[in-house]
Amino acid sequence: MAHNPERLMVVQKADAFVVDVHCYVRATQRELADASPGLRNQLLRAAVSISNNIGESCGHHSPRRAASFIDVAIGSCNEVERMLNLLRRLSLLHAHDERLIAEVQQVRALAYGFRRKILGISSPASAEAAPAPAEAPTSDI
Repeated sequence: MAHNPERLMVVQKADAFVVDVHCYVRATQRELADASPGLRNQLLRAAVSISNNIGESCGHHSPRRAASFIDVAIGSCNEVERMLNLLRRLSLLHAHDERLIAEVQQVRALAYGFRRKILGISSPASAEAAPAPAEAPTSDI
């Protein structure tokens, strides 16, 4: 069941998201430090956690064990999205940075797909009727 994480689209997207969050934090470092240094640090930790937990899931031969790491990554996606929405309400997420919300949503959708794949669960019927994401995932998710 073990996968090479570097070949998985979900890992690639999660890594790109971490880089984008770091760029956002670097560009708004002073504003974030004035408003909430704890929020800044937690945003960075949670974003890195997404990629790390998906990568760690790839090293487990037990599908249930691997899925538990994906669950943690999905939880971190939820946490990051909540923080980004809070930053928006605090007027600290500028219009050009709102793409981060869409990015974390895409990573979460890919993580759910990867979880279904490793557990051998077919896609739910509602997902088939949902609109396609901006970039269709590969068969390797």
